[in-house]
Amino acid sequence: MPLGSASKTGEKRQKTRERLIAAALAVVLEKGFVAASLDEIAARAGMTKGAIYANFAGKADLMFAVAESQSLTLQPAYVAGGTLADQLRATADALVATLPRVGGVERLIVEFQIYMMAEPELRRRAAALQAEGLAALTAAVAANYADVLAMPAADLVAALQALSLGFLHQHQLTPDAVTEQAIRAAFDALARGAVR
Repeated sequence: MPLGSASKTGEKRQKTRERLIAAALAVVLEKGFVAASLDEIAARAGMTKGAIYANFAGKADLMFAVAESQSLTLQPAYVAGGTLADQLRATADALVATLPRVGGVERLIVEFQIYMMAEPELRRRAAALQAEGLAALTAAVAANYADVLAMPAADLVAALQALSLGFLHQHQLTPDAVTEQAIRAAFDALARGAVR
């Protein structure tokens, strides 16, 4: 097999997956996760249901990919050599920058949470991804700030996660109350309280 064949096959598979995810997203936005049928998704993508099973383990796997495609993951700029307060300010800035995107996907986020509660495998998968991300962040916080922390790194990371998610969810309900000032003040307060 020529060397280029494997990469072309991989590209074709990736494009097929992207088409299926886009079609699934369109159906989910119209009908919700539960009512979205694989037949309708396949038809919307111009493919057969077999194409879905060739690229995803099943409906739950495809729905997880749809949710991931719309995820609101924060990616704060790393402040090399900065203090914990510097890094938490960067996290607050990343959260502020993410808020405008919440309006477009808030219904999707809520519906996926409900759908996930009825799908134990999805809950396990999401929990494993969350645990992996939290563990990596905990290791980074401990490596950079263990000498100044007044609390275990894992507790600080849990607080950061809760604070970020809390602001995202509150913004869905009362967007005018979730101001840049409120977000930055909360992260600054957490930074002050987290160090000795």
